[in-house]
Amino acid sequence: MNNLSLAELVERFGCVVHESAEGLGQGPWTGISPLSSASPSHISFLNNPRYVAEALASRAGVILCGAAEAEHLASQRSKEKVQKSHSLLLVCKNPYAVFARVSQHFFTPVHSQSGVSAQCFVDASAHIDPSATLFPFTYVGPGAHIGARTVLYPGAFVGAAASVGDDCLLHPNAVVREGCRLGDRCILNPGAVVGGDGFGFAPDGEENVKIPQVGAVALGNDVEIGSNASIDRGAMLDTVVAEQTKIDSLVQIGHNVSIGKACFIAAGTGIAGSSEIGNRVTLAGQVGVAGHLKIADKVTVLAQAGVTKSLTEAGVYSGYPARPNREWLAYEASLQRIVKERRESRAAEIHNKDKNS
Repeated sequence: MNNLSLAELVERFGCVVHESAEGLGQGPWTGISPLSSASPSHISFLNNPRYVAEALASRAGVILCGAAEAEHLASQRSKEKVQKSHSLLLVCKNPYAVFARVSQHFFTPVHSQSGVSAQCFVDASAHIDPSATLFPFTYVGPGAHIGARTVLYPGAFVGAAASVGDDCLLHPNAVVREGCRLGDRCILNPGAVVGGDGFGFAPDGEENVKIPQVGAVALGNDVEIGSNASIDRGAMLDTVVAEQTKIDSLVQIGHNVSIGKACFIAAGTGIAGSSEIGNRVTLAGQVGVAGHLKIADKVTVLAQAGVTKSLTEAGVYSGYPARPNREWLAYEASLQRIVKERRESRAAEIHNKDKNS
């Protein structure tokens, strides 16, 4: 079992024991849990002031928290004369990120088989690292490459000359089309498609003439693609997603799009062809980005916004068309005031008319 002791938490995860911990246990702890349901054998975290009351009442063995939160919890315990809690307070610079890494320690993926199943199809010219795992009914095409410790679940498809790096995980029915390239530690959730044809057609008045999509898709290291998300291959050049970017389920990324490092693209978002997304950009749920635009580094676009022109400065944007969030809120407030005034004016007109009739 992947238990964790206090010494391991401090050494491996960069935590510092808060001074209020005198007399509390040294572990080991056996798992993670939310504050409200944790037991003394669990590790939990506090990253939001709305959950301070739950933290004070929690029976968690360890609470990961920031320095200010630890001081506040210790002070409240003292004020309310709370008896010594089960909860050891460990101070972290980023409690949420530490909690995520602790979770990985407890939940290392385990696959039910290893090696290459006799029921999958692997072309004779493909290269499969000896440590890779291919479940039944996977397909690996001519000249494809599967890296070390990579796992392909049933129904996964890797096309001709495609490359999948080390320690990748392709869940059932994930598709990597011909010529596409995945870095190391990429995850494709069920139904994700990397390298489907881009939406390229040239209308001539009588028919929509298909433009061959001869580019590919290149994913950097540690990219994750959600269920039933689609990343189109480029028309001539590649569609690119840089390292550490995370793409949610049901996202559509058009051909020749370029997405920078460490971005978050939430569910339902659509990015039209040839747009360029900078580094550390967040596109919230159902954001739409028109084609051939540029979005600067460190931009956040809030849910259901429509980006119709390039966003050249870092900041938070919202609305349709997307504009700086403060500007959108002011616009909405003005609009509501105008509507209210118009409604009151109309009601007064009707009242006066009835009174004079």
